[in-house]
This record gives sequence, structure tokens and C-alpha cells, in this order.
Amino acid sequence: MDGLRIGFPDGEAVRGVSFDLTAGEVFALVGESGAGKSLTARALLGMVPRVATVRGKVLLDGGPVTPAHLGRRVALIPQDAMSALSPVHRVEDQLAFAVRSVSRAGRREALSAARGALAAVGLGPDAAGAYPHALSGGMRQRAVIALALVNGPALVVADEPTTALDPERREQVLTLLRERCAATGATLLLVSHDLTAVRRDADRVAVMYAGRITELGEAEPVLERPVAPYTRGLLASLPRTGLPRRTRLPVLAGAPPAPGAVGGGCGFAPRCPGADDLCRREEPVLRAVDGRAVACHHPSGEAA
Repeated sequence: MDGLRIGFPDGEAVRGVSFDLTAGEVFALVGESGAGKSLTARALLGMVPRVATVRGKVLLDGGPVTPAHLGRRVALIPQDAMSALSPVHRVEDQLAFAVRSVSRAGRREALSAARGALAAVGLGPDAAGAYPHALSGGMRQRAVIALALVNGPALVVADEPTTALDPERREQVLTLLRERCAATGATLLLVSHDLTAVRRDADRVAVMYAGRITELGEAEPVLERPVAPYTRGLLASLPRTGLPRRTRLPVLAGAPPAPGAVGGGCGFAPRCPGADDLCRREEPVLRAVDGRAVACHHPSGEAA
């Protein structure tokens, strides 16, 4: 992805995002709602809304993403498993249909592949032969993971895949997703608000704000030793164990700007305690700082 821009009539929601994905890695996009994470991820699937204007390069296997790639080379795991599953077809039949849509497999061969994919995520014959409404939320999410992986895609985009699950099942599903992608060699692009899960599961992370990347690098240094003020603010606001009772967590004052509302300076400047005239006047570009890329005029460790 190089210089991706996605615009709407009221302004640009994604403003010059660039990154490469490595085969087999887990790459996470994080940030507040409205940062442009889901739009960026869906651009990799060619699923940007028709009213949007898309500029920049989004390449897969050296060429543009086309409808022929969907289900075969790229796959999506959405937030709501029920929205990805037909309520009137058995789970195994839906996976078998996905197999037959990209191959010449017969019904028996496709059903065998479907049942194998479901078994790999811990769903046995009873669940495979059930309708989605008969499964628990965690089981439906497992079925959607199997649906995404049944044709062996090179890239799986998981857009907040555990939003509707409780914390225990969130961890189970994310662990399963990571393990299954590793087993098939698929690259996993994880869009998430859950920085705890990202810290545990991701190899690299891009922190987005106001449609741009503000910090990008290996997950461990970015999330353990952030240098961008926005990343530091996000991490400081996370609940964590070991704090004294009644400790008040710091919060990021204000709210992210709406698309088109960013002026000529840094989009985070109105909320940043360290912003100065340069920040309000000029938008920073990504540059190398402490082993990662950072879009900030005054990252930690540099004089303001």
C-alpha cells in the first residue's frame, strides 16, 4: 500500500497511508474510532464504498486487488459473525459453497473441505450441520474464521473480530485466529481497539490518527516504549493491574477531528499537551525515530 487516500464529499478519511505486509506476519492497525483503520483495511479487499474516491496504490501479488481475489487470495472476518453467515443455510453448506465458488470441486469434495476447516477451529459435526442461530457467539466467530480460511487466502483482514464477545472468549478466538493463520501461512491484518490483544498477538503495529499513521514499527517497542504523543496517550489510558484503588486513569482530552476538519498542521495538535506553533502550522511526515517511523515534530527524547 503506497500513498492511500480515500475521500468523501465531506473530506478525506484516509490521508496518505503507506505500509507493506510481510508473508505470515500479524500486522495490527490501532487507534480511536474514526481514525480510518477499517477503511484502510477494506481498501486491501477492494471493498471501499462506491461514493468514495480512492487514490494511491493497493497491490496484491504485484497487481491491483480485483473481485477475483476475494475469497481466494484475500478474505474478511467482520465484527459481527451473524452478518457474515446466512441464517437459512447450514454452516457446513456455506463453507462448501465458498469452496465451490473458487474451484471445480464437487459437492462431496467441497463438504469434506468445509468439515475439515470447521474441525480445525474446534467445531465438530453437530456444529457443522447446524444453522448459525443455534451456535453461541464464540462458535459463530470460529465458523467465520473457518469460512475465511477455507480457501487458503494469502491475506486475512480481521476487522474488530471479537467485538461482541466477552473477554475470555475474545482471547480464545484471537489465539485461534493467530494459530490458524500461522498454520496456513496467511498474513493477518488485525484492526482492533484492544491494545492488550495487539501487544500479545501482533508482530508489527501501525497507530492511526485522523486518517494517517502516526507511529509504525515492531509491536514490542511501539507499545512498550512509544515515542509519539498520541500513542503514549492511548497506552496511558488503558486499565491495568497493580494500580492503587481509586486511581484515576489519564484520558485524552477532546475528540478526533472529523474528515476534512484537519487544518494545515498536525491533526493531533489540538489535543496534544506538547504542541507548539510548528505543530499547529505544519503537518509532520513519517520519519525514522528510535527504530520505528513516527509522524511527530517532537517525539519523546527530542527537544521541543
